[in-house]
Amino acid sequence: MVVAIDINLQKTVVSLTDGHWAKRVKDPSFAELISGKEPGHRMADYVDDQTVSLLKVQTNIETRYEGDGRGSVRKRSMGDIWVRSNGIFNPINIKSGLQGMRGQPNLVSMQKLLDYLCHRRIDSYYLLIVKFSVADAITHKTYLVDLLDWLDFIAYDAGPGQLMLREKEFYDSFELPYKTPTLSLIEKARRLFELSEQQLHQLVKNRKRRLGRQRDLVSQFVSGEMLIDQTDMEFVP
Repeated sequence: MVVAIDINLQKTVVSLTDGHWAKRVKDPSFAELISGKEPGHRMADYVDDQTVSLLKVQTNIETRYEGDGRGSVRKRSMGDIWVRSNGIFNPINIKSGLQGMRGQPNLVSMQKLLDYLCHRRIDSYYLLIVKFSVADAITHKTYLVDLLDWLDFIAYDAGPGQLMLREKEFYDSFELPYKTPTLSLIEKARRLFELSEQQLHQLVKNRKRRLGRQRDLVSQFVSGEMLIDQTDMEFVP
């Protein structure tokens, strides 16, 4: 099996990213950025921009942005930056956050990922994750993984249509280390589609139940007295 991004190039990307953020976390301005409420939201764009700029200026890494067909950078590309290896450009999605957070952050549109796979535009989808710890001193850790090798740790909500990372299970398994299953690209695409199909069916059932509840509510409304009743509400000064 050919690794989409060459192992040595992966090590280079991680080493460069590690070196950059080892310096940046010592900057007082970075400490200000990640202090206060919801630091993850503030750092996301900053870490994205800084890391993309870092990789773009490397002479030993060939990078591109995805174009929109008119010569401009495609908005909402699935890759923040695309790195050339083994004859093709591979998408890298840069994510950041605080260590110890165990949520389910959005990663990529399921439809877009399946479209690009099935149109044979990509054979990988890399996550370059920089996690920060804000204990006595600010530290960081860098992860680079092909999401298609870590499908055991994704979740999918057909409503917004986003694939999400089950952070706790992912990071716990990464530290073991976890042995990724050997799947063909066809098997990976099938697994994604099966998850998509399953959740779409569940979405339809949920929407039908919601429609039924709303139908009953409207029926009660149009047949009842037209009086405003706020007895089940609470108001505060």
